[in-house]
Amino acid sequence: MVSAKLLPQVHVLGLGSIGIFAAHAIADLPEPACVTLLAHRPSLMDEYKRNDNQISLKTHQGESIARRGYAFEFLRDNKWYAWQQESQPLHKQEIDPIHELILCVKSTQTVTALRPLLHRLTPTSTIMFLQNGAGMMEDANQHLFRDPSTRPNYITGVISHGVTLNSPFNVTHTGAASTSIGLVPRNSAPRIGEATGELPQVESHLLRQLPLVSRLNCKSYGWPGILQLQLEKLAVNAISNPLCSLADKVTAYLFTIPDICQALISEISSVAIALPELRGVPGVAKRFSPGTLGSTVTDVFDQNRETTVSMVWDMRAHRGTEIRYINGYWSRRGRELGIPTPINHTCQRAS
Repeated sequence: MVSAKLLPQVHVLGLGSIGIFAAHAIADLPEPACVTLLAHRPSLMDEYKRNDNQISLKTHQGESIARRGYAFEFLRDNKWYAWQQESQPLHKQEIDPIHELILCVKSTQTVTALRPLLHRLTPTSTIMFLQNGAGMMEDANQHLFRDPSTRPNYITGVISHGVTLNSPFNVTHTGAASTSIGLVPRNSAPRIGEATGELPQVESHLLRQLPLVSRLNCKSYGWPGILQLQLEKLAVNAISNPLCSLADKVTAYLFTIPDICQALISEISSVAIALPELRGVPGVAKRFSPGTLGSTVTDVFDQNRETTVSMVWDMRAHRGTEIRYINGYWSRRGRELGIPTPINHTCQRAS
């Protein structure tokens, strides 16, 4: 039997729908890994125990699948505790560095969530940003990892699957779609995806293995290919999140308001085609034309008709939303480029 210490170590931070979906998928890697779930509040341990110490997933075909064997750490009084040692804090020198971290917290929480892990993240660590929106890596660079030579490696992840959190550690895969991942140049910043810079040489278990998990439908891309996929996902979110949240509807609602959806697509298309970081990249004008972009986002909506997007849950719970990292991105870039984006601006203010 292989010791857990000898297996690749993967940590998951952010235990909402996508984090739980990702942790469940890692259990299906052809080459297994030791997965540690990181919680910022001890009460999540009680929820995990109530769910029979497992992660439960209901597939979009209706099958229920449980996964066990996760390690667990939680933060209390700025100290990390292991499940097996709840009575004693893990002192700094006793905590292993984090090799690979999947980050699934809300975009607005990125810096706050990463800060308690700073002493465990090194230049050989890799953070996979599996989040909605754009601008989180720039926030991390500005507030946590100012020196490019010492910051962790970054992977950007784009996930289009529909996943609903039924209760803690229990999710339903409501819409099967795709996952895309790709390394980010170490010196690309402050903006999402400068089309310059060399990719780091990274030995990543996740980059190699995630494309082999059939449920994820995952593919690894080079740069700037992953950037274009991220912008397409950002276009999807900029339409579905504010419009569904303002109406408190599932994604199928978008098919009843085609005119406003098309107007948003046109604004986003104008900005995307003009982005300087995509200048000279073949096929950008066609890929982000209103017609092609419209087909792209409509396909995602069709695959996720019964999905309740995350911003709807935020609005119902009276939580802050991620709108600044979604429609706010298109508004900011539009202002920089002199391109009006009145609908994105209105969505940002209304959500």
